[in-house]
Amino acid sequence: MSTVFVQVGQCGNQMGQHFFHQVCRSDEKRSTFLTPDKKLRSVHIDTEKKVLKKVVKQHKKSIRECNVVSGKQGRGCNWAMGYNGPNNLAQAKLPDQVLESLRKEVERCDCYSGTVMMHSIAGGTGAGLGSRLVELIRDEYPLAYILSAVVAPWTSGESPLQHYNSLFSLSWLQRYSDGVLMFSNDEILHRLSGLNVNKRDRETANVTIDDMNKYIAESLAGVMLPVNSLTPKSGVCIGNEPWEMLRSVCPMPAYKFVQIGHTSKSDVTWEALASTHTHKLRRYDTDGNPVSLPICH
Repeated sequence: MSTVFVQVGQCGNQMGQHFFHQVCRSDEKRSTFLTPDKKLRSVHIDTEKKVLKKVVKQHKKSIRECNVVSGKQGRGCNWAMGYNGPNNLAQAKLPDQVLESLRKEVERCDCYSGTVMMHSIAGGTGAGLGSRLVELIRDEYPLAYILSAVVAPWTSGESPLQHYNSLFSLSWLQRYSDGVLMFSNDEILHRLSGLNVNKRDRETANVTIDDMNKYIAESLAGVMLPVNSLTPKSGVCIGNEPWEMLRSVCPMPAYKFVQIGHTSKSDVTWEALASTHTHKLRRYDTDGNPVSLPICH
């Protein structure tokens, strides 16, 4: 496998939990995301232990204990505190511990090509610490790819700092990542609500956080799972699917943000699928002017 997955914060670890559950259901495709000793190629980071304890408990046999890095103090939904860390020597070593765990996981790869990061851009840990780690990973592995799968906050959320956190985080991702898979909480809720009830009763739909994480996991699985066109005759896939996508969709450094859409239909032609997703694209900006978006087939 050529990819190491780094999950930061509560949102990132919950996304990763659903993602690995999705991609590891098939024994044939599971080997792409596991080491020879049946361990996940992932590093789990959070500034508090609550979420990590649940993740490790559910995947105790497949997660390395040395790849679970946690702190003892949260980041208070503050990007600056997440990026710089608290005024504590023990907490200041957290990024170094992450890099050490990542280095060991990279050495286990047959052909390391890049890192996939999963995190939110709203809170202090996901936005601030996630931005710091993207910068450090870029400095440590300048020739490797970095693909960030991030979740944008609600339009009206719980934290008054979430939009500032998002702005700073997106600036860092634009600077250091090779591609950004952007998911919006509002958009996911809108789509899942439409699947559950009629449009008139959309506001009364029962959509949980697990449903939204599952939707994101299925979308990521669509671009991470092995495909026949990139699998050699030997049948052993090294997992270059996300990096081939970056080469095709993000060939220019200025255009790094990618939106993923998936459909539940099993038998559908490419023309019908492309037409369905084309109609979902945003056609006008906030001022009512037409938006020109490149579509890559």
